[in-house]
Amino acid sequence: MLKIVDVEYLGKCNFEFVFNDGLKGMADLEELFEQPSFANGAYIEKFSLTAEGNLRWGRSELTATDAKRYSIQLTPTTCLEPADVESILKQAAWDSLKLGRADILQAALRAYVEKFGHKNVIARAGIKSRTSAYRSLKPNTTPNFSTMVQIGHAVIELAQERDHEKANKNPAE
Repeated sequence: MLKIVDVEYLGKCNFEFVFNDGLKGMADLEELFEQPSFANGAYIEKFSLTAEGNLRWGRSELTATDAKRYSIQLTPTTCLEPADVESILKQAAWDSLKLGRADILQAALRAYVEKFGHKNVIARAGIKSRTSAYRSLKPNTTPNFSTMVQIGHAVIELAQERDHEKANKNPAE
């Protein structure tokens, strides 16, 4: 299922999306915000990323498929390079603090946990209670900060490990 794993508001009606299929694209959503269900343009920058990987403004939602349809300049991205993982998590953490919304960091972590697998991340994080880890990533919950930090650390380690394995398979590159 196609999901948005990261989104950045660029101003006006412009957004940059990163999708779980490895593509990244920029979109001008002016046409979308002219529709009656999205007409409250004063809140364009106040969106959330849902567990399903869609973008939500209040009661209005943009699916990942529609976001991709609006996107231009789609380019491949792995989003699993350690620098990309760190950059996306840093930006999500900053946005969470700046806007007072834990759901931003939660959504970024959830996307990477799905990429690396819940079981792998939980094991790497050393979290004893799977329930605690699942609850921390579930939308509309108040996650335990230390659990979020453990999950984030595990995701970065797994990205570094994957990068190291990739380099060892292709030493000529």
